[in-house]
Amino acid sequence: MFDRLVDGVSAALWNLEPSEAVYLGKHEYDGVVPELTEEFIGAQVDRLHGLRERLAGLDGLDADQAFDRRQLTAAIDTALIDWDRIAWWRGNPMAPIRMLDVTLYLTRDYAPFPHRAEAAAEVLDAAPRLLEQAKACAGGEVPGVFGEWAIRMSAGLADSLDNLPAQLAGEDPLAAGSLVDAGRSAAAALRDYVAWIETEVMPAAGGDFAVGGDVLEAMLRDGELVDLDLDELLAMGEADLAGNVEALGEAAAGIDPGLSPSEVYARHVASVHAPGGDLVTAAREMLEGIRSFLVGRDLITIPSEVRARVDATPEHMRWAFAMMSTPGPYETEATEAYYYVTPVDPSWDEDQAREWLNALNVYALDDISVHEAYPGHYVHFLHYDHAPTEVSKRVASYAFTEGWAHYVEQMMWEEGYRGGDPRFRMAQLTEALVRNCRFVAAIKMHAYGMTLDEATGLFKEYALYEETPARTEAERGAFDPGYYSYTLGKLQILRLRDDVQAAEGAGFSLKSFHDRLLSRGAPPVEMMRDVLVPS
Repeated sequence: MFDRLVDGVSAALWNLEPSEAVYLGKHEYDGVVPELTEEFIGAQVDRLHGLRERLAGLDGLDADQAFDRRQLTAAIDTALIDWDRIAWWRGNPMAPIRMLDVTLYLTRDYAPFPHRAEAAAEVLDAAPRLLEQAKACAGGEVPGVFGEWAIRMSAGLADSLDNLPAQLAGEDPLAAGSLVDAGRSAAAALRDYVAWIETEVMPAAGGDFAVGGDVLEAMLRDGELVDLDLDELLAMGEADLAGNVEALGEAAAGIDPGLSPSEVYARHVASVHAPGGDLVTAAREMLEGIRSFLVGRDLITIPSEVRARVDATPEHMRWAFAMMSTPGPYETEATEAYYYVTPVDPSWDEDQAREWLNALNVYALDDISVHEAYPGHYVHFLHYDHAPTEVSKRVASYAFTEGWAHYVEQMMWEEGYRGGDPRFRMAQLTEALVRNCRFVAAIKMHAYGMTLDEATGLFKEYALYEETPARTEAERGAFDPGYYSYTLGKLQILRLRDDVQAAEGAGFSLKSFHDRLLSRGAPPVEMMRDVLVPS
């Protein structure tokens, strides 16, 4: 009975988000695009409510099943908040865009290209239907920031689809031709969608994007099992921010006490670029150094000798500095993981190239590589492959996943990585301050009335950001209130580590703590307290 309920919940979740199933390696969902209608989504939501009740009523579960039920219930509650309570799909014109992303089909070689191209074409063929459904279910005043980002995302995806002929050069011509045709049709539908947003949505757009304190508390309480109110959480986040500001000042003073932290960062950190501006080669060399440090200090088990491949970010994905692309736990063919680093665009002028290299200076790139690869996301997903149950393979906590990758940045500094170089410390702290600002901005924007302008000022004041990146971060918080998860997860893991160390005393091992922490995939961090701290 329990296993059937697990499969039923998984199916309902994947019906809403088939791309998640494809990522995990469940390729029976290849090419599937959900219906964006009240009838379809309502049916899945009702199904999840019913399955949740049935899970709650089960008796006689063993320890693993009881743990899985708690994790699965948190995943159901998170989905119900997204699809039923907030209902982004109904009030946010950004909602359908990510459903049309075919990146995984193009970049992950899990099947022969004709099969993947056919699945990608099925996704793109659904674009006209999906976008018309998005128009039909739109209701009420749309926040202007949602409309602006929907325009940006739709136009960007349309442009990337126009580039499919170049991306598919050298592939099977028949399969590539069909995919190119589907891409053209989808691009046209996306541009029609942009025109609709510009003419029908934006003239009546408003400014209120906040989900409200009650919804935010539900996200934290039901999805992440955090038993603190928003005032307590905000105080915790602001304390961590203040501590990192102080640490940044101390690191800057150790480099040049005559300058402000921002001046020290600009002169002594941001200005140190990868040799020849070759970010991919620099990152490749860094990964080996980071991995060697982990092995030498015996800080965590690395379950595979297979290295993550470092490569330039595919052109249609170059909206981020760097990212990991890892195979899901059910993937059997395409088992190679890619660490993508976005190089300087050859079309940029000298100033643009310098700004990019300043942002991805060698110390920042090193810290990002810790977060993305060793011992961050890549090592985490290697452990994921050994997760003991179906639930632990299928659902994941946002705060655990990003909190782990953010935690290890600080842990590596604490353990002596880079030999105490204050320039690396400044890079690590500036990344931490960005996450601190996300935490504070998410709570204040969605529960305390902080405006986008005020959130932008927060990032400018504390994260050393200029106007454009600060505004971008603030706007992300408007449609991603859960981006508090980086700092939340880090602080939860640090507190759990302290409690485990206090309980185990002289027998505490950091490696053992890390291995045990990752042993069940990525459940809400608080669930691992029952596993790691004796009652």
